[in-house]
Amino acid sequence: MKTAIAVQQSIWDCRWSQPGLRMVNLADRDQPEPDWVCIRTGERRAASDEECEHCPHWQRDDRRRN
Repeated sequence: MKTAIAVQQSIWDCRWSQPGLRMVNLADRDQPEPDWVCIRTGERRAASDEECEHCPHWQRDDRRRN
């Protein structure tokens, strides 16, 4: 009998996600980047938690767990 373990794919735990560049005292619409970006392709692009939940390229970033 095999047991499947569900892994929640969170943007916080993905090795390809990083917080976006944010500047103090700027409104959200004027920020240079969104809250989160994906760097998997080598280019920084907007990413959301909803997108990461179903991303086929999601990988756990164990470097953040100490």
